Amino acid sequence: MPELLARLLADLADQAPPGGWAANAPRRWFFPGVRPGRHISASVLSRRLAAHHIPIRASRTTALVQLAQDLPPAIFAPMLGLHPITAQQWRRRAATDWTAYFEARSTSRAPGGDTTGA
Repeated sequence: MPELLARLLADLADQAPPGGWAANAPRRWFFPGVRPGRHISASVLSRRLAAHHIPIRASRTTALVQLAQDLPPAIFAPMLGLHPITAQQWRRRAATDWTAYFEARSTSRAPGGDTTGA
């Protein structure tokens, strides 16, 4: 976790009253929203993180690729509210197919097996 984000989260946790916020007591949201019993919206959280120069898109992409590597699309699509086709596209993006790498390596080699480039 980036140091700036860790510091902001620690500050947020320190601001909580001892018994939690009364409106959010049953479900103690980490990012409570303005409306009682609701969490903060994704767009508001995105704006707040951006205000502190914390990148969101790269982290989201990394998390989705990792999930796509670990779980089948039929499992993580409903978990995240993704369409099954979108989940399948993330799976393809996360695929670890090394054939293109091996082909690029074999075609980039100099004649005679010399890979020094000299």
